[in-house]
Amino acid sequence: MTGRFVSFCSTVLLLAGAASAQAQGPQYWGDPGSYPYEVQGPAWYSPDEMQGPTSGWQPYTPPYQPGPANYSWDNVSGNPDNGWDYENTPLDEFLGDVARNSYFRLEYLNYAFKNPEDRLLGSAILSQTDPSVPFPVTDTGGQLAGEARVATTGDLNYPDAQGIRGTIGVQLIGGALEASIFYFSQVEDGSFIDRLGDQSTNNPLNPLTPPQFIATSTLSNGQLGNNLLLYDDSFRATTSAELWGSEANFVFDAYLPEPMFQLRPIFGFRYLNLNEDLNQIGVFDQQDQLLVPLVSRISSYTENSVYAPQIGLRGELVSRWLTLGIEPKLAAGVNVYETTVVTQSLRSAGDPLTKTTASGEKFMLVGELNAYARFHIRQNFSFTVGYQATFIDQVARPASSILYNDNGASADPAIVTRPTLERFDFGGINVSGEFRF
Repeated sequence: MTGRFVSFCSTVLLLAGAASAQAQGPQYWGDPGSYPYEVQGPAWYSPDEMQGPTSGWQPYTPPYQPGPANYSWDNVSGNPDNGWDYENTPLDEFLGDVARNSYFRLEYLNYAFKNPEDRLLGSAILSQTDPSVPFPVTDTGGQLAGEARVATTGDLNYPDAQGIRGTIGVQLIGGALEASIFYFSQVEDGSFIDRLGDQSTNNPLNPLTPPQFIATSTLSNGQLGNNLLLYDDSFRATTSAELWGSEANFVFDAYLPEPMFQLRPIFGFRYLNLNEDLNQIGVFDQQDQLLVPLVSRISSYTENSVYAPQIGLRGELVSRWLTLGIEPKLAAGVNVYETTVVTQSLRSAGDPLTKTTASGEKFMLVGELNAYARFHIRQNFSFTVGYQATFIDQVARPASSILYNDNGASADPAIVTRPTLERFDFGGINVSGEFRF
């Protein structure tokens, strides 16, 4: 309080003196005893000059200037009446700097997922080189019943996935800490084949065309054979996928801090979660002879959880209005996967629901390449358009994780899970807005 009072009084005196001097006009002194006064020099002297011999030497004193030194003196006084927000603490200053240099980016993602591999929805057949091509089948009496083929996943194509990603960055000593999370809505596709076993419907121009069937082919006691499960009414296959993930990276300060080119190493950790399922539903009614058709179901589910540290590099050409960047990253970690196959009423209505599950861990790689153009609309807002491509190695997928087998009518259904790992790719365009604080 003492410091503030002294500052206030000094200011009042200074203002009063300035007002008085303005009212009286400039004043000059002459030598003592001389009358009338003779002008000898101005009353204001520079710091290096001496005043007249009768006045003595006085240094030049500037007007009072409030500033940090005055506040510091007042703080040292220990006056308890400073108020809770009188001066920021070091922690306040640090948090303020962090907030001022942070940024937030929100992205819209339009990506394509890798479709299931073109695989048979069944096993190989001893008598057929390619079971997906129609081949003749006979009934229990040995008479030609029509033509059958084994369906494939070739007609199952994922549509573009719509997603969103949020990224927050905080500037720290030596670089920036970035954390992001993304999520894609579920994508799915299916195929449906109806009116199987109807001769006139299959080819109305040629009534002699034999009826067409869809079949699930299986091994016989684990051995290659000619075992078929026929569907003579309809067959449906659907697949779906859901993907989300997150990552945290430390982006070091520019390694080559040139005005137009910046190279920044990246080190971090990422998590990915990929879930897929494949459902097959076949209906058999013995060509409209059964009052209650037999509906057989085969379902396969896979879940992949990827944990991987990663390294990368961010290279940017920076200008006032535009930044062009490319960012490759490589992660090496482990995929913790689980596969499940469920069957219901597989060969007859009396077959029970069966479920088999397998799980494991597999060393794998994740590679990512991101290229972008960032337009600086305002000082604190940028608009970005980019393209990203990502691959995940050693992933369990539903179509490749089914073992089609049959151990005979007296045994439980033997279509079970058998994990087979393969590569999964996804990528596409992203559009984002970035706010800087």
